[in-house]
Formats: sequence, structure tokens, C-alpha cells
Amino acid sequence: MRELPETPIQKSQGTIFSSPHVQAVLVLVIAIGVAVFFLNRNQQPDQQISAFPAAVQPSPSPIPDWKLALENQLINAATAEPTQIILPTNTPTDTPFPTATSQIFDPDQVEGSPFPTRTPGPTSIPQPTIQSRGATPVPSPTGVAIADGGVSGFQPPAESIPLSLQPNDHFFMKRPVDATANGQSLFYYPYGSASSLNGVTLQVHHGIDIPNPEGERVIAAADGTVVFSGISRDTTAQIDDLEVYPSYGEMIVIRHDFSFKGQPVWTLYAHMSARVVQEGDRVTMGQTIGLVGRTGYVTGAHVHFEVRIGVVSYWNTRNPLMWIAPYLDHGVVAGRVVDRDGNFIENALLQINRGGRRVDTTTTYVQPHEPEVRTRGHVVPDDNWRENFVFGDVPAGEYEIVLVVDGRRSTQSLTVRPGMVNFKEFQIDPPESTPIPIDESAPGN
Repeated sequence: MRELPETPIQKSQGTIFSSPHVQAVLVLVIAIGVAVFFLNRNQQPDQQISAFPAAVQPSPSPIPDWKLALENQLINAATAEPTQIILPTNTPTDTPFPTATSQIFDPDQVEGSPFPTRTPGPTSIPQPTIQSRGATPVPSPTGVAIADGGVSGFQPPAESIPLSLQPNDHFFMKRPVDATANGQSLFYYPYGSASSLNGVTLQVHHGIDIPNPEGERVIAAADGTVVFSGISRDTTAQIDDLEVYPSYGEMIVIRHDFSFKGQPVWTLYAHMSARVVQEGDRVTMGQTIGLVGRTGYVTGAHVHFEVRIGVVSYWNTRNPLMWIAPYLDHGVVAGRVVDRDGNFIENALLQINRGGRRVDTTTTYVQPHEPEVRTRGHVVPDDNWRENFVFGDVPAGEYEIVLVVDGRRSTQSLTVRPGMVNFKEFQIDPPESTPIPIDESAPGN
């Protein structure tokens, strides 16, 4: 068969693609195309970065009113601490007062302490010297700060206020210091006692002393109106029968909104380093009214706290531990030590034990008198309970109370229920002669 001749187009195509050079060019073009394809596919789009707006600074919290008042007070020097103490006119001036230097004591360094005496070691704290001031009609120094360190251990929160789980109770107040501060009062100078310190007998105590570092907040124990805010050394004002003395230093008195058996109720706060409320100010429970200090006649920083009923008089106080709400799961132990005729036995030693270990120690009141009788130099038992000793903030549980009078011991068991007063009465034969000092080495002491 005869082959047909190639057309011009077929001839040219065969010639072009059969050329090695053309094939090489085609391979190169294809390779470049593939590379470009993959490069375009893998190319990341431009990232759009948005700058964060500048952080908005939170507006500062408003400054509490008590801080503003304190700053203004310090600027105006309204409560400048006196450079010299004005003594009562009938007080000897040739015997110095204790200095206002904070001291630290071991329990056995306090004369008359119920704790056993220990042999001083090489690290014992030197015993400070405090000279007697002689007879004086005004309160003695109201305590020694045990330390300037604040809270020594965990303190549970207080019961809800007001608290009255039984008819005679009236826990209507908070402690006069913040919950983060030390809330315990000095064990060796309780209400109604006439403690002895380094040979100096302190006068009968008409309040409680709560030691804390200078500058710790003092708060209102309950709602009320400030009726006095000043420095007791230079006051001549009288509010009803208000009695204040140079020993109080910077002090505040509040008349509360509630009454008790138809009688007004006041609280007094003394020895502060600054006051942030003025006479006529309304205050609420827990509001800051001043700062802990050591003004007046003191030997360490603390707040002296009094409760006055009926008449705002130094001679008409009540035991604050019967008014301050105890801690959660704690109760107050109060009682009466009387003779067969119902007369109060004074300055008797009491100890509360649990599981054979001492929990707390106190003494009966010195020269107590009935609420209806106003006698200078005496303390007043509670209007309902008529007690002459009190243990505050006792954990709930089973206890024994040991009483020592004229060298004789008496023991009673007690179940402490929380949130209320737990009452005990001791009745003993009256001593035949003047009481002798308690033997501190006797068993159980």
C-alpha cells in the first residue's frame, strides 16, 4: 500500500516537539509552574496585629472617714500628746510615775501571780522597777502590755450580737478592738481586782485592759453617741455625773442607744494615741473611734475599757466581760463566793481546770457593793447575776473550779455551755481572823 504523504502541519509538529531543546524548555516551564503553585499555596497572608488599649487603672478606693479624720487631726495637732503630766493636787510630786516604755513580763515575774515561781535562767527578762506613788484618789496605772506583737494565737470569731440565750444574759457589745487584734484582757489585773506589781498594789480595777501595739484600731462596742472626746488631763466639763481622771489620757465616752432596766449605758475607752470622733458624733458598732496608745498613767500600750450603768461615774461600773459577746463555742463563767450570811468574800483565789490542767485564774472582787448603793472606791456586781468573779471566753466543756480562801480549798465541777453565762456559787464559813496571804505552793496552785 502506498503511504500518504505528511501534511505540512504534521510535519512541523513532529519537528518542533521532537526537538530535544524544546522538550527541555517544556520541562523547565512545567517545573517553574509547579513551584509557583506551591509557593502561592504556602504563602501566609499578612497578619493584622491590633494593639491592646492601654490598661485602665482602677480608681483608688475611697479613704475611710476615720483615716481622713485622723490625717486632719494630726495635721492640726488637735491631739498632740502632752509634754508633761499634770498631777492631781494631792498627789506627792517627789515620786516619779512609771515610764511609758512597753515592758514584757513572764507570769511568774508578777508579784502575787498564782503561777509557780521558776528559777531565773540566763535569758530571763530583767524585772523592771516601778516606784510607788503613794496614796491617790485617782485610778492607778491600768496595766502592763504583755508584748507589742499583737495576736499571740488563733482567736475564733465572736458570737452574733445581740446575744441573750437566757433571761439574765446581756451580751450586747463587741470587743473594743478589731477581730485581727489581740482580744484578751490582762489575766493578772481583772475587773474588781487590786493586783500587786513589783511591790506596788494597784487600785481596784474598774475596767479591763486589752494590750495591743500602738496604732491598733479601737472600735465602738455598740451603736451610740459620743458624749466625751478629749484629753482627760485638761478637762473641766461635766456631762451628767461623768468622772474622768488624768490617768485616762486620750479618751472617749459613748452613750449607747439601748438602756438596761431603764438605765442608760455608757462605755469608756482610755489611753489612746489618737481620737477620730468628736463629741456629738453618731457611731455604729465596729466603727473606728481611735487608735491604741499609752497616754495617761500607763506602763504599756493598751486600751482600758469600762462599762457604766445608770450614772456615768467611775464608781458605777460593771464587769465588761458580762457585756462583751464571747467567742464562738465559748462561754462565760461567773459566780459568787460568800460566807454563811451571804456576805461577799473578797480577794479569794479561783482557778478553773480542765483535764487536770489550769485554764485560767482570777480573784474575787475587792469591796464590791450592790448596784443600788453608790460608794466610792467599790466595784459593782452585775444587776442580774450579782457575781463577784468572772472568767471570760472559756471553751465549752467539762471543768473544775478550785477556790482557795484563807488556805482552805474547795472544788466544784462545772459544764460550760457556749454563748451564755455559766454560774456557780461557793458558800464558806467566815474566817475567824484577818485573812493570811495564800500559800502559793499549796497543791493545785
